[in-house]
Amino acid sequence: MFKQHSFSKIIPLLDKTRHKGQNGKIASIGGAFEYTGAPYYAAISSLKGGGDLAYIFCTKSAAIPIKSYSPECIVYPYLLEEGEEQQLETAINKLLSSTQIMHSLVIGPGLGREQITSKVLEELFKQNNSIKILDADALWHISQKKNKLINIIKDKSDQFILTPNAMEIKRLLEYFEIEYIKPDYNFINVLNDQDVNYKQIGIENGYPGLMAELSRKLNNVIIVSKGQNDIITNGKVGYAINIEGSKKRCGGQGDILSGLIGLYSYWSQDYKIDKIEGCILGSVVTRRAAQMASIKEHYSLTTPKIIDHIGDALYSIVQDQ
Repeated sequence: MFKQHSFSKIIPLLDKTRHKGQNGKIASIGGAFEYTGAPYYAAISSLKGGGDLAYIFCTKSAAIPIKSYSPECIVYPYLLEEGEEQQLETAINKLLSSTQIMHSLVIGPGLGREQITSKVLEELFKQNNSIKILDADALWHISQKKNKLINIIKDKSDQFILTPNAMEIKRLLEYFEIEYIKPDYNFINVLNDQDVNYKQIGIENGYPGLMAELSRKLNNVIIVSKGQNDIITNGKVGYAINIEGSKKRCGGQGDILSGLIGLYSYWSQDYKIDKIEGCILGSVVTRRAAQMASIKEHYSLTTPKIIDHIGDALYSIVQDQ
């Protein structure tokens, strides 16, 4: 159980002696012709949340649009599209070589569901030992029957964090033939609510119990179930983040969360603290930033406005310590 204000243990001080990259080198893996915003949102959020360097690995057709959004992100067009199977070995080697230096990989935003992508993911999962946050299309790939990705996650569960929404939860439960239970956030068993940012909860039954069961099916992988409350569990302990975010559900907020979790799970690991605390911090900062932005924007709220408030949201937590 984490004590109140424990975030101070994982947030690095702004110290002039630290070198570039020490606060986090985060890669976003995704981005295709149809989807260029999602990987950018994840990458830029990791920078706004305190990281030093952000990389995006995408297809060639997505690279120029993504490069045009901001000069802050380093973009590599190493992912493949259908019809480029003959380049598979070369692409995998480039991706593996380039991602070795990354502290964490945010895999899935804008990734696409092409069959060739599953082959790339298989090698990346097996050969890369960075923290890997699976979101969006990456969760679709691992939920498909007869894929080889689930077993790799089980074998290396300490390296993976899953951030599913309601539909992605249903797909994963179906894969394991577990019956879905609709979350009832009014009847969560709160064990400790001394911290204003989150509550420790029981995971014996109800929806938190369902998430804990799913985690255990994957060898106690960390799951961040997105919803009215974010439910976070590793199958052993559970937490609920229910502080108010934004009432408008504009697209892209999940990409912010995955980018911040990519960064803050690295911060936790760097300080030899359970990565689940970095997941909690990611959820809290996302919600605080969304609340700050929504107060000003109301009906016109969009994801870039939330991203603009990530720094203030994190600093408000630093000032609370």
